[in-house]
Amino acid sequence: MKRLAVYFHYDARGRIDQPCRLAVQSMRPFAQLLFVTNGALGPEERAWVEGTGAELLERENTGFDVGAYRDALLHCGQETVCGFDELVLMNFTLAGPVSGGRDEPLRRMFETMAKRPELDFWGLTRHYAMRSRRFGGRVPEHLQSHFLTVRGRLLRDPAFWDYWRQMRLPRSYEESVTCHETRFTEYFAEKGFRWDSYVQTDDLRQVFLNPIMACPRELIEKRGCPFFKRRSFFTPYADELRRTDGTASRELYEYLCRETAYPVEALLASLLQDYPLADLACNLPWHYILAPGEKSGAPDLAGRGLRLLRFAPLPCEGAAAWYLEQSAAEADKHLAAAAALFEKNPRLGLLCPAWPSWPPSGRACAERWRAVYPGLAEEEKVPAGLTPPKAPVAGWALVREAALHGADLDLQSGDCCWRLTLRAQKNGFYSAVFETAAHAAARAEQLWAYQAASEAPFAVAKQLGRLVKHKLERR
Repeated sequence: MKRLAVYFHYDARGRIDQPCRLAVQSMRPFAQLLFVTNGALGPEERAWVEGTGAELLERENTGFDVGAYRDALLHCGQETVCGFDELVLMNFTLAGPVSGGRDEPLRRMFETMAKRPELDFWGLTRHYAMRSRRFGGRVPEHLQSHFLTVRGRLLRDPAFWDYWRQMRLPRSYEESVTCHETRFTEYFAEKGFRWDSYVQTDDLRQVFLNPIMACPRELIEKRGCPFFKRRSFFTPYADELRRTDGTASRELYEYLCRETAYPVEALLASLLQDYPLADLACNLPWHYILAPGEKSGAPDLAGRGLRLLRFAPLPCEGAAAWYLEQSAAEADKHLAAAAALFEKNPRLGLLCPAWPSWPPSGRACAERWRAVYPGLAEEEKVPAGLTPPKAPVAGWALVREAALHGADLDLQSGDCCWRLTLRAQKNGFYSAVFETAAHAAARAEQLWAYQAASEAPFAVAKQLGRLVKHKLERR
């Protein structure tokens, strides 16, 4: 089958990271490639694209993926595109393929769909119908635009080309979704064109609206999906808790590491350059539990490229300060078990005790972070947000020497804990926390208590009243 694949890419700094390169290379055996990027690539990146045999189209960063696809089609021309049996529109938000061999899952996908000649267009996955004020109210069931394949009858129909020529370029992510992603499937289905998704998830229709985000491991491991969403690792965690139990991304990460050959560490290295640590840490398993009986004693840190740092704890008062002091006093007790985690996790750069789960201590940390993070993030040139990253607020951390490369830090400054964390991120490493099984069990009970309280309207109103009163008293 003669196939053209348009691969859409975007990177603010003009890079093509390893996950993108893997995805593009995996498509080479199955399609002629057009690589379209919103922006300008550097010389090395341009040379890489040319080396793959793909044609390169660089354009202004306007119109999101919709604008890129439209310009790519108009660049090729209707006559040229219609000379292919299939047109694949694919974008960089997908990571993969995931398997033991590079092209095995893609070959299986294309061979499976070739046995369904009745389809005029098909996609990798689907999103089920819902109501959403953010996306214009009614959202119909649709194929997701991260991987969409159009075939001959639709490809040669004037309606397909009118659709793109008349397309209004979106000015926001929401407009991109409403003017193309959630519209394309219904628009052409109503004109009589037949469609389906490769990954079958109808049995999950009443469970999850967006299965590739809600249960990605299930789709890869049991339903043959070759790709997963990069966004799995940095999606807003509050959104995930409204839709799932919040473990989907962690299960995906552990599955990729344990059961596949996918270079997940390379993906982490790229994400660390573009997203705040706090967003990544919510979705990834960067909170370790040290079980009773794990290694104790003094390990050879230097031989492992590690160093134990002690410095001024984050300034706190009352019980918050006491809890931090207790954590610092137990540093030596957990060194061996903590050091072992660095061997298992090559991207781990800094490890420290979890923050005390007493709520006022967390608030104290958050207030201090919000006061200093804009300046610190600018100094280190890394992304940061309002939510504080996990940091060694107790005044000690076990660090990988490579993670602090180029650091000349004042260990007695009150912001040292944040600077260490951001420097590790700048060097391509993440920071994580650990706690004992006893602390983890207590935290779980606290969660149940908070959930029960949040379900009682009177309790919520009472708590809001307390917060308002507290704020007024501080003025």
